[in-house]
Amino acid sequence: MVKRQSFALVSEDTELGRWALTRALEAEGFEVQAVSTWVEASAWLRRARFSLAVVAVSSAAGNAADIVAYVSNHHPNTHLVLLADDDTVGELRLADILAKPLDLADVAHLARSRCGAGDDTLEA
Repeated sequence: MVKRQSFALVSEDTELGRWALTRALEAEGFEVQAVSTWVEASAWLRRARFSLAVVAVSSAAGNAADIVAYVSNHHPNTHLVLLADDDTVGELRLADILAKPLDLADVAHLARSRCGAGDDTLEA
């Protein structure tokens, strides 16, 4: 059996946030593509398949409902996690949501529990 690499997409508008999320997900075994805007993220979603998409609502020109609708309709096998500021978390009940400022242990736990890297196997 050969384990297949799980891919995660990170869309976070701050450089430090992208770096921290990338390192946390890589530590969980994901190969990560990190971008700064939802426009870039949606372009990557059209090019590749991702097990997990972690999207900061602040990286999108639209709103959380637009992001959820796009991922649900076009990428139903991609688990979506939205990142939102504390004051907007209460309004969002559309996907898994983590409040900013982030606790990277929460990111790692959610990634592992929802779509752990390497869970899929292929016959060698």
